[in-house]
Amino acid sequence: MNKLEQLVAQLDLVNQLLFTRVSLENNAHSLHFFMQLKAVSQKVSLAEKNWQVKNACSPISSEKS
Repeated sequence: MNKLEQLVAQLDLVNQLLFTRVSLENNAHSLHFFMQLKAVSQKVSLAEKNWQVKNACSPISSEKS
């Protein structure tokens, strides 16, 4: 293998490493986004449950039934 072929092979490896790094960073950003989305969803669900319990205990909602 001559010098030029070695340089091309090294550039290919560097390219693969950079591609892998970018892919990993994208995956990390996606994971972070979905973890935040899950946390927000859980908070909304809890707020809805609290509202339903509060609403069910309300004297106004009892009068309407």
